[in-house]
Amino acid sequence: MTTTVTPPKRRAMEFNALALMASTVLTGLLGVVFWVAAARLLPPAEVGRASSALSAITFLAGLAQLNIISVLLRFVPGAGRATGGFIVRAYGLALGTGLVVTLVFLALGLGSDILGNEWFVPLVFLGAVLCYAVFLVQDGALTALGAAVWVPLENLLAGALRVGLVFALAVVSTQWGALAALVAPTVVAIAVVNWFVFRRLVPRHEATTTASTDVGWRTIRGFVAGDYAASALASCVALLPPVLVSAELGSEAAAYFYIPWFIGVQFGTLVWNIAMAFVVEYAADSGTISRLVRRSVRLTAAVSLAACAVVVLGAPLILALLGSGYADEGTTALRWIGLSFPFSAGFVLFTALSVSRKKLVPLISSLAVKTVVFLTVTALGLHSFGIDGLAVLFLVCEAGTALAVAPVALRFYRELASGSGDRRPASDGPDQLPAGDDVAAAPPPGPPASPPTSSGSTS
Repeated sequence: MTTTVTPPKRRAMEFNALALMASTVLTGLLGVVFWVAAARLLPPAEVGRASSALSAITFLAGLAQLNIISVLLRFVPGAGRATGGFIVRAYGLALGTGLVVTLVFLALGLGSDILGNEWFVPLVFLGAVLCYAVFLVQDGALTALGAAVWVPLENLLAGALRVGLVFALAVVSTQWGALAALVAPTVVAIAVVNWFVFRRLVPRHEATTTASTDVGWRTIRGFVAGDYAASALASCVALLPPVLVSAELGSEAAAYFYIPWFIGVQFGTLVWNIAMAFVVEYAADSGTISRLVRRSVRLTAAVSLAACAVVVLGAPLILALLGSGYADEGTTALRWIGLSFPFSAGFVLFTALSVSRKKLVPLISSLAVKTVVFLTVTALGLHSFGIDGLAVLFLVCEAGTALAVAPVALRFYRELASGSGDRRPASDGPDQLPAGDDVAAAPPPGPPASPPTSSGSTS
């Protein structure tokens, strides 16, 4: 049965994008406050250890959640009476995958390399990864159930609790205080949010939704495969560099690198909100593609250029909040990362067009090339060129990828504008999303997941 979609308000895309960006900004600001507090309370080596552990935990959680957020956003609105069971299965899949990837990570000895050889280190990693996997997925459930307005509030409260806890727990333990302050509020948020989801939102949704979309594995497998491939590649680029810096250059260098990198990842999440709003509004009214693209380009350009100017000009002042050592060691890296913002924004728009066009092969291919080049050169040369060279390498990869996909993005736009993007038969492969009602409603593959330093699905 086909779900009837109500045409969006004229400025719904801007409203939704700005609401999501407000949540991201709150998350980012609270994240910066958290690390400023940690840097003031703890020595750089311990800040580096905590940030490296967080990057590893977030990376594993990102792999574990299989980008189920996109699946929920795509299929829950039309799931009808199968909604509750579908969300439970999504959580179960994330938890099962999290268990597997974390056990592999620990078997390779990587957990002890970051946090030491204490007997409880495996339990710390396993518990934290499973918590963050659910934490990532639950915001997708809230949004899919029409309760996205609660996501910023959740982010704000959880982030504030983390900031408050770091002051108390850093005094108790310099080694574990920061990490404990990050994980504990996650457990609280999971309990509160899922009580709200299953006691209030799911029953209401099942009672008021008359349409029913098939949410069986055969229906969603093609979407999951292509979307997850893109998300996993993006997560590798976003979350592995701090871990590599810690392994190659030490915990202190990791501390100086982490905040510039965190700011860059937060920017990626910020502009991704525009892409999500674009895809959702296009799904509701595909005849508005030309107007949507113009509005998306204007909003993305304004955000990326403003962010670039603020970061490049204000880098020393931003990092001075953490201490003079952070400003001395990290300013150049932050400036290079800031210069990458317009190129990253361009690639995000290409991603939105790829998903709207229902063709993911060019997206996955470009992400694969960028990931292999970036991580290979980093692994081979990081010890020689340091964190400043790593930031330059990131800028080069972002610019090269954005310029390479620009002609493909233009072709996708022309096909969508002419209507040819909606006439092609769908298949189950990653080249096109699976057949079904409103396939174009699928959101873009998840952004480079920002480290959960404060709150939110990606932070």
